Amino acid sequence: MRSKGLERLLRILLVLMGIGIGLAVFQLVFQLFQLANPNTSVQAWIPVAGYTGMGLIGGLIMLLFSTRILMRFTRLSSQMQRQIDKMPLNQLISAVTGLILGLIIAALLRQVIPNVGTGVAGTALSAILYVVLGWLGYSIGKRRSREFGMMITRLSGVREKRKITRHGYAARKFIDTSAVIDGRILPVLKTGFIEGEIVLPQYVIDEVRKLADSSDESIRERGRRGLDLLASLQEENLLNISDSDDETTTDVDVKLLRAARDCGGTVITTDYNLQKAAAVSGIRTLNVNALTEALRPAIAAGMELTVRITKEGREAGQGVAYMNDGTMIVIEDGKARIGEEADITVTAVRQTSAGRMVFAKLR
Repeated sequence: MRSKGLERLLRILLVLMGIGIGLAVFQLVFQLFQLANPNTSVQAWIPVAGYTGMGLIGGLIMLLFSTRILMRFTRLSSQMQRQIDKMPLNQLISAVTGLILGLIIAALLRQVIPNVGTGVAGTALSAILYVVLGWLGYSIGKRRSREFGMMITRLSGVREKRKITRHGYAARKFIDTSAVIDGRILPVLKTGFIEGEIVLPQYVIDEVRKLADSSDESIRERGRRGLDLLASLQEENLLNISDSDDETTTDVDVKLLRAARDCGGTVITTDYNLQKAAAVSGIRTLNVNALTEALRPAIAAGMELTVRITKEGREAGQGVAYMNDGTMIVIEDGKARIGEEADITVTAVRQTSAGRMVFAKLR
């Protein structure tokens, strides 16, 4: 709501504008009259009366219409404020940048065509140039905000690559959907072993939400686990969410690889196919599965361990235990010791598609 003081000030400015318009109109008419009748002498009181009368008429007209003008202005400013409030930050920055560039171009064009003069025609032309080019720049900047953001990202990516080459420090890390729903990336990030900026694109979050809303129970459970992980990452302030998008494709993996390629970043994933596609494109990846495999303790036949047998195995008399990293140990004749700790000796280690299996016997 406008204050009374501001409303009174705006009315005064509108009246002064009306007076100025009245004076400009009379000046234009008077100059045209003199051009059409160069030999006609004009008495001195006529210009004075004309300027005074047209100024008063312009101010009076503007005063009469000031209430309606202020109402329109208030409604327009409220609409613009709502639109600006709804704009994402990158779109607002792009629109303001376009507006500034439009005004700069208008100023340059006004300097290129100085022959118009400083009269009414010159003032009108300047106003038209600034309004039209300023609005045009604002509109173009608002519509092309995504391309503007991608250009800035690419430029920053070039600088990032140069810094990496010069100083050798870590680049941006982009987390894909498979790493989010896998969940193991959270404790890894908490340790601080992964350096550089951790980036999560908005389209990856959208894909995780779609999984959480799936009609398939197993997929829905994975999606909800991914959302829980994202909430934990945000609470720990471990990542930055990026709004940049690539509208040329709807494939999330392709968008992610392009984003990493443009800024020289690295993709964190558990997807074997995505890792292969990244290798073909020359993009570095960090596979959480490979990290887990590398951190597993080395187990060889003949090693002696102490484990807790938790359940019965598939074969008769077998017991099953698990190591801290989740590796399953099948213990011969271990069924009778379920729920107890037992000393065992490793007899064999096998690598399967599901992971590593260890076979042992009681000591």
